[in-house]
Amino acid sequence: MDSQEQPPLFDLFMAMRSQAGIPLTLDQYHLLLRALKGGFGISSRSELKQVCRMLWVKSHSSPEVERFEQCFDRYFEQLDRRPILEENTDSDHGAIAQSPSPPSSPQPTPPPTAPVTIPHQIPTAVRTPLLTDSPPSTSRFSLTAKDFPVTQRQILQNWRSLRRPIREGPLTEIDLEATVEQISRDGIFLEPILIPSRVNRAELLLLVDDSNSMVPFGPLSEQLINAVSAGGFGKTEVYYFRNCPRDYLYRYRNSPEAIAISQLLPKLHHNRTIVITISDGGAARGGINKERIKLTHRFVETIKLQTRYLAWLNPMPKERWLGTTAEFIQDWVNMFEINSIGLKASIQGIKKG
Repeated sequence: MDSQEQPPLFDLFMAMRSQAGIPLTLDQYHLLLRALKGGFGISSRSELKQVCRMLWVKSHSSPEVERFEQCFDRYFEQLDRRPILEENTDSDHGAIAQSPSPPSSPQPTPPPTAPVTIPHQIPTAVRTPLLTDSPPSTSRFSLTAKDFPVTQRQILQNWRSLRRPIREGPLTEIDLEATVEQISRDGIFLEPILIPSRVNRAELLLLVDDSNSMVPFGPLSEQLINAVSAGGFGKTEVYYFRNCPRDYLYRYRNSPEAIAISQLLPKLHHNRTIVITISDGGAARGGINKERIKLTHRFVETIKLQTRYLAWLNPMPKERWLGTTAEFIQDWVNMFEINSIGLKASIQGIKKG
């Protein structure tokens, strides 16, 4: 494949699969692309390695870590040894040989270049023009929502099972059973018996982590938001927070418009409101943040008193929760990995709650 047609760092992704033996999926490559577009991993090679390790290695203590390190370093060692602009230089010489310049107009000598420092500043693959918002449709490496660990159809099917329709409002539907019984009893049909139509009264509050560590999982979060919003709930609200809910929640991503949690709580219904939090809970960065644990615990205990059920959906693999803030959070909240199994488990928990 021509280097200009190859997606950025796709050969590194393939090397991790074939040489390092790391079982990566296309959605993990897609997450890397989103991280690069978000400005992560492009300032230095060490930052790129950190982003790739976070997205591609399940556990910090697994044997995969050493294989990842070796494969990553070997890939860029080989990249550094490649001749710079060799192909372009040859083609330029060929063009000159085919079309000699007139004797009266000699070609000026081009100024010397110093390309040796470029590979050591940032990975050259990151600066490929294929990091555009609209990649060519002819690329055979095009990624869609089908590559995510859970499909939108699976999300819709599961969330729709949570709807709690009750009969409420004006009398608009015919109660066939009661009408037939009345005819049998009275021996005459005068008018049908009407009942209210079914109305879904289940309310959903979706809280989405919009911090830097969640940037790679942005497409997955959007897929969940879109599917849940179309789930037919009586009421659906989406708010954002950064790292952990504090005193305010934000109505939109990267927006200063906020609502105080103290103003939101009275609007929640103890028997109808389901709260879904989407966050890595500190598992992406790793380590334990005591302040984050304390603030999250305070919020969880407060929201539990006002709602029917609280579930936490974590985009990081469960193996990566160990030894992080997320491990503490899961002690007092029902936390599930975002995949088909975790989604079904969260729905079952909500139904029982």
